[in-house]
Amino acid sequence: MIWLGLGRYIVFRGFNALLVLFVALLISVILFADLETKELETRVYEQVQNYARGLRGLPPEEVNRRVEEYRQWLIKVYGLDQPLYIRAFKYLARALTLDFGEARQRYPAYGATADVRSILLTALGRTVLLFTTAQIIVIVIGIFLGLYAAYRSGSIFDRFLSVFALVTYSMPMYWLGMLMILLFAYELGIFPSRSWEYVPEDVKASPFSLFVWYLWHMALPLMTIILVSFGGLAWIVRNIAISTMQEDFVMVAHAKGLRSRDVLYKHVLRAISPPVVTMSAFAIIGSFFGAIISEVVFQWPGMGRLYYTALQNSDTPVVMGVTYLSIMLIVVTKFLLDIIYGFLDPRIKVSG
Repeated sequence: MIWLGLGRYIVFRGFNALLVLFVALLISVILFADLETKELETRVYEQVQNYARGLRGLPPEEVNRRVEEYRQWLIKVYGLDQPLYIRAFKYLARALTLDFGEARQRYPAYGATADVRSILLTALGRTVLLFTTAQIIVIVIGIFLGLYAAYRSGSIFDRFLSVFALVTYSMPMYWLGMLMILLFAYELGIFPSRSWEYVPEDVKASPFSLFVWYLWHMALPLMTIILVSFGGLAWIVRNIAISTMQEDFVMVAHAKGLRSRDVLYKHVLRAISPPVVTMSAFAIIGSFFGAIISEVVFQWPGMGRLYYTALQNSDTPVVMGVTYLSIMLIVVTKFLLDIIYGFLDPRIKVSG
């Protein structure tokens, strides 16, 4: 009966996730389809003008005939002869498979290809390598220090953590990043100022050398992200844990003679796991998209920098790709959170 209720819960949440994903993508597709139509019409006009310039010297009637044939051919090639709603649904079908066509511009930092899907996956991989790695470290440190501060509530460590969290959380990441580059790269010369460079061939030959090479280049942005982020998370976990420690079941656990540390890690941690898991999951999903200014500061070609560059270039296919990918990842994360809640909250298991 318990597992039946959990199964119904998962199926229901899965259906909701698919519905939300479809509606969100459909709305985005309609908006982008109109923008794409205007860009394609502009492209057709420019190509027709260039084609007409190459026909100088021919009779005007012949020029008009050839230009009109070429314009009609371009309209068919770009699909502008079809209604907007048909093109929108075609965009939707392609978006579900991450098929966004070719980029309008070239992005050498993301490879020689013009395929938007390849560019997105390259950028996503690099962002995950840096920002998601840093966020996982932040979550582990933040939960551990937050629980310890709750355990030692009122101590010097607890007070220091509150001040530290306030100071670091108010620091802009890009500003601290520039200070870190100035100190460790230019003054001390310990780490490189550019966090991303092409890997030398001799480094690729050895897995250990490759690991050390990446760790050396990622050190500055990793330290910056962790330093700015973990204090705030630890302070939030500490406050949630202290509030939970006033609950009756904690008092009962203490009355049974359990050690304070066992109560904290076996009872309080389980009770606060839903909000902590929620914060952690959305922090990780947010890390998939990097940070525009921070990636520019550290010269790291990830999702944030790609999105910024695509907006500057008015590269609609790339902007569409980043938008669709973000929607899909957010919806999938929400669905996974619902499943995790199903295992963490006993009330869901018996709801069926």
